[in-house]
Amino acid sequence: MRNIKTSLILMLSLILIFTSACTSNDTDTPVVNKNDFEPVVLKFGNQHPVDSIATKADKEICAEIEEATEGRVKVELYTDSSLGDYTNIFEEVMVGSIDMAHITAVETYDARMSGSMLPYLGSNYEELKKAYDPNNYLYKTVFESAQELGIRTFGFFCEGFSGVGVNKPLENANIPNADKGVVVRVPGLDNFAVGITELGFRTSTIAYSDTYTSIQTGVVDGWAAGPANLNYLYFRDVITHYYDYMTNQEATQIIMNEKVFQSLLPEDQEAITEIIQRKCQESFELAAEDDEKYMKLMEDYGIEVIRFTDEERQAFAEVVRQNVWPKLAKNSSQEFIDNILESINN
Repeated sequence: MRNIKTSLILMLSLILIFTSACTSNDTDTPVVNKNDFEPVVLKFGNQHPVDSIATKADKEICAEIEEATEGRVKVELYTDSSLGDYTNIFEEVMVGSIDMAHITAVETYDARMSGSMLPYLGSNYEELKKAYDPNNYLYKTVFESAQELGIRTFGFFCEGFSGVGVNKPLENANIPNADKGVVVRVPGLDNFAVGITELGFRTSTIAYSDTYTSIQTGVVDGWAAGPANLNYLYFRDVITHYYDYMTNQEATQIIMNEKVFQSLLPEDQEAITEIIQRKCQESFELAAEDDEKYMKLMEDYGIEVIRFTDEERQAFAEVVRQNVWPKLAKNSSQEFIDNILESINN
């Protein structure tokens, strides 16, 4: 009897070892044959107007994904915050009630998620290409942060450098730290507010929805942290001057719920990643063209557009990186800030 028990134990052990060896390369997601895959329809929300460069790119993404996956993955786009504001959409992507999104990253859960919007991360688009490169420190770190939240981020989508629109000329416009003689509305986020203050602006954090009326009635003299397109489309009747400081890049992110991504076929995951990252790479040129287009439209409308030289912008960048970035470290970490600075300087 004892020998029988010993033999049974030995046999069971061998079975377990064999089973383990056979399944050691399996993933949590079962392998599905392409022909057996059930087609899916993904809900894709963005925060952008229908005529924006971002929505145009998102429509192309939807069409290219359906074609590349031979119809296995269809994407339905909901534009202009029709699924909620960007904070709500971000949270719904986290839990999976919305599959995909193209939005401003929310820093509530991890401040590193908004690292792409650091003031003067780049003083021109060529510098931003280096900072946003998928092989560089910033993207890798933001990717890891997103993964911890159950999200996959595919890259940063440039929508335009922000400037300052005001209803009167600035004082000391090209001198960092010198008082500009105006009060401007800024977002409450430190990435925007602290950098603008360092340049010499007095600021107010009134609601964005009240900005137009506040400029009109003299509560503030203008607003900061908006790209040229927003200044023209929404504020051209209350501003007389636009200063192209290029302080922050409106760099949104295209994201997907991680479980949804993992449920797709490996070849479809690869195709989707390639399509979206290519669109993000194309956004540098699109955003630069959009900046010039709307600054020209402002000039045609009678708004004076003030551009700064490369040397002047570099001086702004050096002051802000030296004096402002250490203050922003409290929201993320000094290591995060130092590593970004090192990665763009090398």
